[in-house]
Formats: sequence, structure tokens, C-alpha cells
Amino acid sequence: MRGNFDYSGKLVRFMLRRERIIAAIWIIVLVLFTVALAPGLETMFPDNETRENISLIYDNPIMVSMMGPVYDIDGEYTTGTIYAGMMLLWVMIAVAVMNIFIIIRHTRADEERWRAEVIRSLPVGRLANINAAMLTALIINVILALLTGLGLALTGIESMDFAGSMLYGAVLGASGLVFAAITAVFCQLSASSSGAFGLSFLALGGSYMLRAAGDVGNEVISLISPLGLAQRSMVYAENELMPLWGLLAIAVAFTALAYKLSSMRDLGQGFIPARIGRREAKKSLLSPFGLSLRLLKNSMIVWIICMFMLGVSYGSIIGEIDRFVGDSPAYLTLVGLTPELLDTLSESDKADMIVDGFGGFVTVMMTLIALVPLLMFAMKPKNEEADGRAEGVLSRSVSRPRYLAGYVIITFIMSIIVQLCTAAGLYGMAASNETNPFVFGKMLIAYLSYLPAMWLVVGLAVFIVGVFPKVSGVIWGYYGFICFMMLIGNIPDLLPAWVANLSPFNFIPEIRVTSFDLFPAPAASFTPLIIMTAIAALLVTTGFIGYRKRDLITH
Repeated sequence: MRGNFDYSGKLVRFMLRRERIIAAIWIIVLVLFTVALAPGLETMFPDNETRENISLIYDNPIMVSMMGPVYDIDGEYTTGTIYAGMMLLWVMIAVAVMNIFIIIRHTRADEERWRAEVIRSLPVGRLANINAAMLTALIINVILALLTGLGLALTGIESMDFAGSMLYGAVLGASGLVFAAITAVFCQLSASSSGAFGLSFLALGGSYMLRAAGDVGNEVISLISPLGLAQRSMVYAENELMPLWGLLAIAVAFTALAYKLSSMRDLGQGFIPARIGRREAKKSLLSPFGLSLRLLKNSMIVWIICMFMLGVSYGSIIGEIDRFVGDSPAYLTLVGLTPELLDTLSESDKADMIVDGFGGFVTVMMTLIALVPLLMFAMKPKNEEADGRAEGVLSRSVSRPRYLAGYVIITFIMSIIVQLCTAAGLYGMAASNETNPFVFGKMLIAYLSYLPAMWLVVGLAVFIVGVFPKVSGVIWGYYGFICFMMLIGNIPDLLPAWVANLSPFNFIPEIRVTSFDLFPAPAASFTPLIIMTAIAALLVTTGFIGYRKRDLITH
């Protein structure tokens, strides 16, 4: 290994200089978001009774599968334990995404743009580039961990002491390093940055689903997932250090594997080789739409399979969901029943209401996940433009609107496909039980009713591509805001109504997915769906006009 890491320090300084603005934005947003919410929870839950009530709402299998377990201290819940249960998982996912982008940007993406070849032509070590990328990720994660821990400790909340706050920050940093190392491995396996992105996000999604399955079933499964292992640190409760050391060990192991693989492969190549193309292009590839479909085809297939399997995974536990929840009045209240009505319900009615609430929860969650590939597809023209490939296409007799239309049309078609596949997976697996509680027609309407909200977000992405391509990160910030609003939507009076209305998902009518009608849902108004569809069309049109008039992105 002698000489393999030469000049890593200079490359680290170079990468930190490239990352100074993007990394600073990530760190500032994550720290402010993490620290600013804590005092609000302290105000909302000032006494043991209110904390016990909110813990009952979140301590049921549905919410646990979404956010992870909420730990207590000697049978009592504190602001700290509730905060860690509500926030740690989602902030870890955001940190994982940050690290995925950092590693791919400085390794596989630089190889695609021939920057790595220029660096390798200098007297640097063979592993200097990947080593510098990992060291850069280490520095950024350490800064994030320290600022987050110190910020939470300075809130002055009694149950969020210094030790627990620093452990909270350390777990965030360690989980980020794990996904940085996993991404580094995928950068060696894949022959392209898009492939590395797909595999990395697939690993993140798989980690989330493993944790969800383990948290409501066998806890050993959760320990396989880095996210599940991190939550076993029981921040602000037991403050266990072993999960932290476990995360660091996983990060070291994957980093070593990435170094080994990098030392064995040729620059610009991957262990999963790109398929050899045809001597002459198919006729379908000679049109902008055909080119867009070819570039997105593999990702479309992967996401369609993933969404179908996610629906199947949730449908597999539908027969046991009422047993999981049991007689929890808190959960029944969460899905629409008042305490006064609980005693009037029979056991069968309670079970029906539990299943109906579960179906609504899965619908929202799956729709949020389905938005990820749609935004990736909508932003693809900007990425092709930034990488210099769009210029070659547009230099021929291809108009800009026609080129952009290929990606936009595919994105909108994909939105319908993923919703149908998710509904089919959920319903099909539930139908394998002795009794299927779901009504396919109602479930189909429920999933399709989210399309206007999805289209509005996609329309915003197209608008950004066409008018403000250099601030494309805004769309992912808005997506994070939507997820956050869906997470805290059941907590009353936490945010003003106008803030909640900034999310298009807030206007989706309630549609039951089962035959449960003891308490019929309010009459659905489809006017907001029509308005959102019109806004989406306006955004897309404006994006096309802007894309036709503006200059191409150059470096």
C-alpha cells in the first residue's frame, strides 16, 4: 500500500473547497431544523400526562414502523425521549442522502467528467482520490455531529442533557459515515454515477424497510439495518454506546472494501460492466423521447419493482395488524375516533377501523416514496445538461421543448404506473389472507387521488429546470418539507395552518380503502385536485418556455 495515499491531504483541501457552500447549506439546515424543534416540543408537552398521551399515539406498530420505537426512562417519557423517537430516524435519512451525494460527486461523477483522470496524471496515489473523498465526508460529518450535539445541549431542556445530546449528534455522524462507505463501494461496482445513485438509494430504502419490519416484528432484523442499529442507542433514555461503535465498525469495514475494490479496477470502469451496445442505434433511439426512455428505462424498472414489493410487504402484515395494535385507544383516536365513542364499538368494529387507518397510512407513505423517482426523472435534463451531454443532442435538429418533453412525458406516465403498482401489490398480498379487508376500487381511487399533488411537485421541478436550473436543490428541500409536514400532521397546533397548506398533500380528500362505514368519511371534494392539476400544468408550461429561452449550463 506504500504510496497509494500520497497527496490525499491536498485533495481533501481541494474537495472541501468545492463543498464549502453545499456542505455549509446542508449543515446549517440540518442543525437549525434539529435544534429549533426541540423547544417547541417542550412547550407542547410540559407535563408527564401530555407526554404520556403523545407517547401512546406514537408507540403503536403503525407509527413505530414509520419512525421507530420510542424509549422511556423507568416507565416515564420525557421531552428528550419523545424528540429522539420522532426526529432521529428522519434526520439520519437526510444525513445519509447528503453523504451519498458527497461521495458520488467526488468519485464516480468526477471519473465520468474526466476530472479524476487529470488528477491521476499528477503524482498522487492510486487511492488518494477515494481516500480524500472519505476523509472529506468524515470532516463534514464530524462538524455536523458536534454542532448538532452542542446545539441540542444549549436548548436548556432538562431531559436533553449534554451526554445525550452529544450521543444524538454522534449517531447522526456515524450513520452518515456508514452510508458514505456503502456508497463508496457502489461507486466501484457501478460503471456510472446514475447506477451508483440507484444502488445507494436502494440500499437506503432497504435499510429503512428492514428497520420497519424488525421494529414491529423480530428486533434482530432491525439490528441488520444501520438505521435500526442507530436507534438502539436509545438517545436520552439509556444512552447506549455499543450501537455507535457498531456503526463506526460497519463504516470502517465498507471503507476498507471500497479501497480494495478501487485498487483492483481500471479508471472509469466498474465491476458491474456496462452492457455492450448495438453497432447501430434502433430507430426508437433516434428521437428525443426514445433517448429519454432508454436513459430512464433501467431506473423505471427498478422503481416499479421496488414499489410493488413495498406494497406486498405491507400487505403481508394486514392479517395481523389488529393484533399488533391491540386495544390502544390512542391509536384509535389517531385514526379518527373520539374517546367517548371507544366504549360503543364492538371488537370487530375496532379491528375494521384499525385496518382502515392502516390502509390510509400506507397510501400516504408509499406516495411520498414514489415521489423520489419522479423528481429524479424530472431533474434528469438538468443533469444531462450539466454533464455536457445535452449539448450534443441539441446541436442537431432537435428543439429544446421536444427534448425536454421526452423526460416530462415519461415522468408523468411513471407517476400513474407507480401508484397502480403499489396499489396492486398491497391489494394482491392482502387478498391472500382468508378475508381481504380492502376494496380494490376504493384503494385505486385513493392512490390515484394523490396524482394531482404529485404532479404539482413534478411541475415545480420542471419549472426549476427551465427557469432556475442552478438552484435545483430547492426541489429536494421542498420534498423534505412535505415529508416533515406529513410526519407532524397529527400533532395539533404545532405549526400555523398556512404553513401546513404549503404542502399539496394537505388538500387530498379522505378516501376510505376498506368497506368500513360505521363512521363514514366526509364527502370528498375534488375541487382542490382540479386546482392542483391546473397549477401543475401552468408550472410545466412556464418551465418549457424558460428552457427554450435560457442559455445552457456550462462549466
